[in-house]
Amino acid sequence: MKPYRTILLSSLLILFACLGLGRFGFGMILPNLEQSLSISTTLSGAIGTANFLGYFVGIFFVSYLYKRIEASSLIASTLLLQALSMGCMTLTNTYEIVALFYALSGFFSAISNVAIMVYIAHIIPQEKRGKALGFIITGFGYAIIFSGFYVPWIETWVQTNAWKISWNSFAFLTLLIALIAKLTLTSNANFAQKEETSFTIKATIFQKAFWKITWIYFVFGITYVVYITYFVYAVMDKYAIDIHQGGNFWAVLGLMSLISSPILGSLADKIGGYKTLILVYSCLGVSHMILAFDTPYSFLIFSSVLFGFSAWSIPPLITLLTSIHFGKHKTAQVFSMITIIFAIGQAIAPVLAGYMYDLSGSFNTVFFICMVLCMSAALSAFIFSKSKQR
Repeated sequence: MKPYRTILLSSLLILFACLGLGRFGFGMILPNLEQSLSISTTLSGAIGTANFLGYFVGIFFVSYLYKRIEASSLIASTLLLQALSMGCMTLTNTYEIVALFYALSGFFSAISNVAIMVYIAHIIPQEKRGKALGFIITGFGYAIIFSGFYVPWIETWVQTNAWKISWNSFAFLTLLIALIAKLTLTSNANFAQKEETSFTIKATIFQKAFWKITWIYFVFGITYVVYITYFVYAVMDKYAIDIHQGGNFWAVLGLMSLISSPILGSLADKIGGYKTLILVYSCLGVSHMILAFDTPYSFLIFSSVLFGFSAWSIPPLITLLTSIHFGKHKTAQVFSMITIIFAIGQAIAPVLAGYMYDLSGSFNTVFFICMVLCMSAALSAFIFSKSKQR
């Protein structure tokens, strides 16, 4: 992996910024944002949904742009535009405008996120691809740890609109990482796209492998976004803890992902993606189950550990399976199609979860549904692992 060290570190930072800060950091600022804007949980969930709708639209542009723009320029420019969108969110106290700019942020994050995953799938040999993808995905974990400590610290010193200070800080870091991406990514990374390959949407959607991978990723889209958006909010509400205690659990979640993602990536290289997904979704199911029932406060640490251990391994595993089933030259197109369905799940989940909370005053039912979905995905992965391609 030494020849790719600089590229992998840069890729890690890109994921740290585009989704780590731009999306997962949102869960930490959400309680203060909701209070500052004086909006309901349904409306704060709608802001999250706006981001995922933007992400959904962005997916349609990834394959087209990746084939026509140098990878470093594409990723750097979308990170720059994402940073500007994030900064604009703090210029208003109107939730509709906040949601609009967060949608734009989601649009640009989709392009940079998918582009860097495909980029790595192209340049890393297949026997090391799972490990490499597992390494760069730890960028999410670093961002979660950072936001878990940084946001509560800001709220200690700032009494009014503390979320704006935190969010502007995230935007500034994203801007810096855009510059790093431009300077460190090699210029010939999208060479594979220049080769003549036959690809049609019709042929792809009639392949069983496409729907196997899509179903597993769709479940992730629904369940992970509920957890990362409402975990801090839910535990603060159920157990009457403050933002500092919620941030500690959030940081534990991030720490576990640093440990697990490279391990699970290497495991997938040895036993296969589907078999690894059985373990991953079983852990996710238990992590949601702990939040679905009135478990003791001490059990929350197990929920954080299990979610952090498993969740962030899924995007690189999906990328790995796509490259195995369809070949690396078609990875960008097929992965974009799969991510469209995934994005539908993550777009509808936050607002529905917020609405269910406003109706019942509890997140228990929301997390129970997520638990059932995760267990069904684990069962599906077990069935799919019996096929010849792993």
